[in-house]
This record gives sequence, C-alpha cells and structure tokens, in this order.
Amino acid sequence: MEKLFFGYSARPAVLSETMRNVAKEFGEGSLIAHAVSWEDLVVDGRLIINEVEASIDQCTLGIFELTTLSDNVLFELGLAIGKRKKIAILTDGQDTHAHRNLRGLSLLATTGATSYKNTTDLVEKLTRIIESDSPPLWDDLTGGVPLPPASDARIFYVPSFKEDDASQRLSRVLDAYDKFEINTIDPDEYGSQPLAWYAEELHSSSIAIFHMTPERAFLADTVNARASLLAGLAKGLGKTVVIVMEDTITPPIDYRDMAIHYRNAADLEKQSVGWMETLRTTIRPSATRVRRHMSVELSALRFGNHVAESDQEGLDQYFVETRDFRDVVDAAATIFTGKKGTGKTANMLQAAELMRGDARNLVCVIKPASYELEALLEVLRRISSRHLGDYLIEGLWKYLIYTEVAANAVDEAEKRPAGILSGSPMSQLRGHLDEHHRGIDASFSIRLDRLVRSLEVVLADGLDESQVEEARKKVNTALYSNTLRTLRSLIGAALHDRNRIAILVDNLDKAWQRGADLELLSRLLLGLLTVIGRIVDEFKKENIRKSAVNVTLTVFLRSDIYAYVRQFAREPDKINTAEIEWRDADLLARVLEDRFMATRPISSVNNDLWDQVFVPHVKGLPTRDYLLSRVQRRPRDLVFLANAAVLRATNAKHDKVQEKDILEAENTYSRFAFEALLVEGVAAQIDLERALFEFAGEDSIVTDSRLTKILKPSADIASKANLLGILRRLGFLGIETSENVFDYGGTEGEMRRAEVLSRKLTKAFRRPLRYQIHPSYRAYLEIQE
Repeated sequence: MEKLFFGYSARPAVLSETMRNVAKEFGEGSLIAHAVSWEDLVVDGRLIINEVEASIDQCTLGIFELTTLSDNVLFELGLAIGKRKKIAILTDGQDTHAHRNLRGLSLLATTGATSYKNTTDLVEKLTRIIESDSPPLWDDLTGGVPLPPASDARIFYVPSFKEDDASQRLSRVLDAYDKFEINTIDPDEYGSQPLAWYAEELHSSSIAIFHMTPERAFLADTVNARASLLAGLAKGLGKTVVIVMEDTITPPIDYRDMAIHYRNAADLEKQSVGWMETLRTTIRPSATRVRRHMSVELSALRFGNHVAESDQEGLDQYFVETRDFRDVVDAAATIFTGKKGTGKTANMLQAAELMRGDARNLVCVIKPASYELEALLEVLRRISSRHLGDYLIEGLWKYLIYTEVAANAVDEAEKRPAGILSGSPMSQLRGHLDEHHRGIDASFSIRLDRLVRSLEVVLADGLDESQVEEARKKVNTALYSNTLRTLRSLIGAALHDRNRIAILVDNLDKAWQRGADLELLSRLLLGLLTVIGRIVDEFKKENIRKSAVNVTLTVFLRSDIYAYVRQFAREPDKINTAEIEWRDADLLARVLEDRFMATRPISSVNNDLWDQVFVPHVKGLPTRDYLLSRVQRRPRDLVFLANAAVLRATNAKHDKVQEKDILEAENTYSRFAFEALLVEGVAAQIDLERALFEFAGEDSIVTDSRLTKILKPSADIASKANLLGILRRLGFLGIETSENVFDYGGTEGEMRRAEVLSRKLTKAFRRPLRYQIHPSYRAYLEIQE
C-alpha cells in the first residue's frame, strides 16, 4: 500500500487548510498505509529536519503543493526526486499566478502538474494518481538508463545571479583549487534547462554549492527557487550540499543546517577557504563514452551540451568545421564576433586544440573571469583623466599578454621529456618570471590581482593627474612595465624558432551584464583591441637585442558588445573583424547529425537521425526543416531544442520523438531563447523585457501601424525608430522584403538593404509595411501563428 508525504506552504492559510484536510482524509481511509504532512512532524513548535527526510525516505509517493513556490517545499520536492520517489505536483487551479510561477521556474517544464479546486476535487484527482502505476520521476528524468559514477573531484556550483563582491570572492576561491573540477552553472546560460539536464550534472558531481541571490536583486525569487529545488535534489542523491547566503536572510528551515552565512565579502572568503581546505580528493578519470544501439538509444541519446565550455570532450568528436573555423586557425581576422550561441567559444577551443597538435606552435588561451574585469573597472573609476586611464588600460593588457605568453612557454617546456636545460634561453625566461612575476604557478587571476593591488597602492598614495609624465611613470611602475623590455627580449630568444605564437582571448562578455558600467567596460575592451596591433608589431621587430617572433592575437566577442564598443573607437573601420554566422541550413543541420553519428556504429549515415529518432513530419514539414525553421540560426539553439524534444519523448516513454514532443519542447526552448535575447539586449540600455512583453498574444505578422501601437507603452524607453532598430538587430523582428519573405537582420549594411527592398515592396503592392516575430519567441509570448 502507498505511504504518502505531503509538502506544502503554511501560507496562505486557506491553501494549507485544504492540504491538511486532504492528508487527514487519506490517513483515515483504507486506500493507503499512512499519510504524513510536514505539520505532523512539528515538535514543541519546531520542525525536526531529520524527521522530514526520514518521512520522505519512508514514503512511496511525495505530494507537493507548488502554488506559491515555497523554497522549503521545493527543497523537499528535490529531496524526494533524488531519493527515487514517485511524485505528484499540485497547483491551485484558481490562482492566476500559479501557472505563471511554475512556468517561470522552468525546471519543471517537462513535468506535469495537477491543478485542483477544493478538497473534494483534490481527493478525487489524487486517488487516480495513487491508483495509476507511474514510475518515480527520477526514472523519467534519466530514461531508466544508469548514469556514469560521480567524480570525487567534481563540484557543481551555482553562483549568485547578482555578481557583487561576495559572489566574485566565492568564485575566485573555488577557481583557486586546481585539484577540483568546478562545474559552474551560470544562471544566464543554464537557467532554462529542464530538470533532467540538472539531474545528470548533479549525479556526476560529489559536492554541490549554491550561492543564493540576495532578495533585493533582479530575478532573486526565480533563481533562488531553482536553487532550492536543485539543493534538495543534490541532498536526495547523497551529495555534500553547501548553501551560501547573506546573514540578513533567514534561511528556509529545511536547509538551515547546510547554510554558510556571511556578513560581507571578506567574511565569505574566509569561511569558504576554511571549508574548501577540509576537502581532500584525487581526480578520477572521466567515464568512457558508451556507444548504444537504438533499442536503448532514445532514452540515452543526448546531443551534447549546448554550452561549448561544458562540452570539450564532445566537441573533440563532433565539431563541425566551417569556413569561419579555418579563418580562426589562419588568423584571418583580429576579432571574431557573433551572436550568443553561434559558436565563438567552440571555434576558439577547437582551433586551440588543432594548433597545439603542431609542436612548432605555442597556444595561449586567455579567459578572464567577470570578477577580474570588475576589479579593473574599480581601479579605472578612480582615475578621472581619460588619457591616463587609456594609457593604463593599454599597459595593463600588454603586461598580462606578455607574461601569459612567457608562462605558457615555460610551462610547456617543463612538461617535455628533456625539460629545460640550465643556462638556456628558456631557463633565463623562467628565472625572470620567478624573480619578477611570481613564476609559472601564478595564474592569470593571480597576476591580475597583483596588478590591481599595486595600482590601488599608487592611487592611495596620491596621483597628480595634471603632471602627465610623472603620473605615467607611477602607473608604469605599478604595472611592472619597466620589466617588459627585458621580458620581450627573453621571449624572443626562447621562442624565435617557433612557427607561431597564437594568443586567443575569450570570455570577455561575462562582465557585460545588467547594471554594469558599459562605457567604462567598453574602454577596457577597446584598449585590448587597440593594443593587439602594437603587440603583434612589437614581436615582428628584430635587432641585436631581440629576435622576431610570429605572434597572432585573436579576440572573440559577442556581436552586440562589439557594436557598442565600436562606437568609442577613433577609427573603427581599421579594426579587422569577421562575423561567425550560420546562413547555410544544411551546415547547421550537421551540428545535430554529427553529434548523433558520434554515438552510432560506423555504418550509420546522417539520415538515420531523421528516419530512426524523429517522426518524418511536423505540421506538414519534414522534421529536419521544421526544427531549422523554429530556431535562431545558431548551434546552441538547435542543440537545446533537440535535447528538449528527446527528453520529452523519453519522459512520455516514446520509442521515437513524436510531433507532440517537439511542439512541447518548443515551449522550453522559446523561454531559453527569450532569456538569451534579454542578455544580448543589455547594451541597448533599455528595459527590453518590458518592451518585448508588449508583443504577448499578438499575431506573428504585424503591420507598421499595429507595431506603433504595440511599442507605444514603451515610448518612454526609446523612440520607435530606436527600439525597432534594436529588435531588428537582435533578430526578434523580421521585415518583409518580398511576398511573405521576412529578413531578420544581420550586419548594418544588410539591414539597410532589407529596408530598401521592403519600401519598394510596399510601394509595388500598395499595402502597409509588415513585420514578423521570429518563430523562436512565439511559444513563450503566446504569439498567434
């Protein structure tokens, strides 16, 4: 017989009363063995946490009321899922916010919920659930396929959504422990992932750290609700769980004993270092990939991770080489831009691997963390003189790049069988690094932190910015620039026989977020773009004191960020730039096909994916064409949608992905695309979310006059022309250029061409100008097709 556990919020009182009545009715009936609610576990006014976990351990069905998305109830739900219990999720069918709240949580997008009206209605519906023989939710999430064992060295880390000093300090502490593999789950990148994805990630980890977002911060309620559910899931899976929060917050009682409370950033750093020092581990090798046949393949099939940084092993197997990739390898451009998810990081990672395959090359990958860039911005804010600030920025990048090249060269040489010969140029380079720059053991973060501290000392002592030469000398001293001439000579002597020194800079978009000082950040990034040519030219020079070295420096930057930064460049047309894009639909389809083929026997062909995994058609279109038509043209989006569809089919126990699975997966993907759009819209410096929600419920095609009315409530945000330009550049709106053909933008030149074609079309047909909302956002905004 079934044993029930009821988890629900104490507020509102009417809701908790209904749940008590239902628990009592089942407890007195003959259908089940017993029914326990969390209130039954209250002793002397206190809730005994161990009793809650024990009750969930003993139950066969966990029933959780999520109308209010209580953090306690979400934690208990996660606990029950991790303990492989059958689950029933309830919401008040007459609460106007319940559906929206659950949808906003997104983790449970692939999990059904039961709505109810009152006690009688709920008893009837729960009786049907009890009588049905449904499996534990965990089996649905994993498809019943055993997952690889967890690594003792893997830490699942969810940072705070608010990147304040405390968040940066915690991330820095974790990054410093090289013996651990820190799997950072950025809310910007992974917020819309379904619970099945998180289940696999948590299962592969031994430790889970959740940094709760302060309640006053943007989206705190949503991200903390997600963290509470995931913390419960981690606890249910037997992981070591730590929950970090400000001491001004009263933690939900269910995980009070797992919390680290901090007063300020320094206090958090001290506590987190102390906790990390208690951990001991030896990294286990990664589990070997297993090739499966179709009998079990759908439940096990995944198309890899949609975020390149988290899928390096997979990319080595199925990366799709494009013309853009060859341009990266050949350093055909200084800056490679692209929209979020177009594959900038994937191209960078694979180009680095390819170039490292040639022993004549030295490859240096530089990926500053957001907190490191923020520390630099704090220093720059204290310098009022623009020319001195720009001088500091360029000197800073030059120092960091020189020392990074030197450290990589010495590290590579030490790992070779012969090592470094005493008295050799490489030995002299190592000695210089040890004496002046803290040696090769100092990471990019450590050297950058040292620079920041050195600059802070100079500023604290006073800097007369009116005395230009004197001020520059002090800045030079703080930047250790007096050692760069020697460092340049030593690098030339040690590396002159190398074919190429390739420097690849990525991750610069991490600090580009809501609330950031975008103008100052633009100056910091522009300083890097400006200094690139000077560094390359400096290494080309050869004389009696220094040998020439072939250096290439490539920066990867999101296109919306580059467009903003470009405004501050004196001569933007002289910056050598290329854009990574996916205009060829067949090439984009290969992203899925090659990932599928990586798990299949050698005799397989690409069409097996569309013949054996997916149904042939969706809404009258071949499935391949339908998927391509519904996503933004970028690998991340297509992989996300395909994974969501497979998870839907697995949960429904289908042997093939059905049309319904794909249509339901679109809802999950659409939210993901919408949230990604908001990230790209930060540079617009407007309340983009407010403007986009005005399109909710509209037809997919809108006339110019209708568009004016839609945008009218946002008139105080920006003019219609400015707002329309933003929506076009971001790919939200397409403009009609020929009969029922809509152009979704691209470069400024392409957008101007589309506007001319549209103007001529409206004149020829004597009808209003028309726009179309991109299919990727229609499901989330409930746009009428």
